[in-house]
Amino acid sequence: MDIDGVALVVGAGSGIGREVALTLASRGANPLVCADINLEAAKQTANMSQSRKAPHVTDYKVHALQVDVRDEKGVQQMVDETKSLFGRIDYFVNTAGFGASDQKPISSMTLEEYRSLDEIHNIGSFLCVRTVLQTMLQQEPQPMPVVGRPTVSSPRYMSRGSIVILTSLASEGTFLGVGNYIAAKHAVKGLVQTAGSCKAVENARKSIRVNAVAPAFVSGPMMNKFLDGAPALKATMLGDLAMGRLVDPEEVADAVAFLVSASASYINGHTLTVDGGASLQLANTPFSG
Repeated sequence: MDIDGVALVVGAGSGIGREVALTLASRGANPLVCADINLEAAKQTANMSQSRKAPHVTDYKVHALQVDVRDEKGVQQMVDETKSLFGRIDYFVNTAGFGASDQKPISSMTLEEYRSLDEIHNIGSFLCVRTVLQTMLQQEPQPMPVVGRPTVSSPRYMSRGSIVILTSLASEGTFLGVGNYIAAKHAVKGLVQTAGSCKAVENARKSIRVNAVAPAFVSGPMMNKFLDGAPALKATMLGDLAMGRLVDPEEVADAVAFLVSASASYINGHTLTVDGGASLQLANTPFSG
């Protein structure tokens, strides 16, 4: 057990978000709230978590709800409902998002194409982080468990809450033809750095940490949609990746679980890249047009 408390996962209906929710349940999160724009998908994840919960958890509680992170009132309702049901939010993870529908230069991009990615990733993350922080700042710090060590009330282990936002390897550089996605993910990284590291004015000295996970190309619905019917592109992409394969969603979820836990108690305002070394040698060929 290395997680103990209320976890709220947005985007939990599929892909990385679903795996994050299941992984947090397996590590001890209780209660677990699964939120997604697709309520039925969120309910499916909630049901799946019953069989993945940590063995020591006997009174397991899970709840599913619908949210569109672009909707300010909807995000507020999600946070209010979670707090009303379970009293607090100890861990918050936002994985909501989608990729660019096609490749084109900035000079040919419409405002709607640019705005759609900004709203789901940048604005959506801002609304979630702001609203969750307002709740976390009001709740009392609680001790967090660390595997193999007694839970004690020292500054390291006390936490009002931990936030992780899923960004992308795109936040660490550029890929040709998806400037709307790149800009949105760079904005998310800036949000994480600001919310996490600004001393007492923000959250760092108030026992709240804010971090991000930036995976490379993850096996799942988003990449499948991008690569369907393009075997040559897929072969070239895999050839560019240092480990010769896409990232498994479980590998991303493990990184998220580490960052929200007390094992990462002195990691704050940081973007953890999960790319198998791809950023060290990425030739950019798959996106060169």
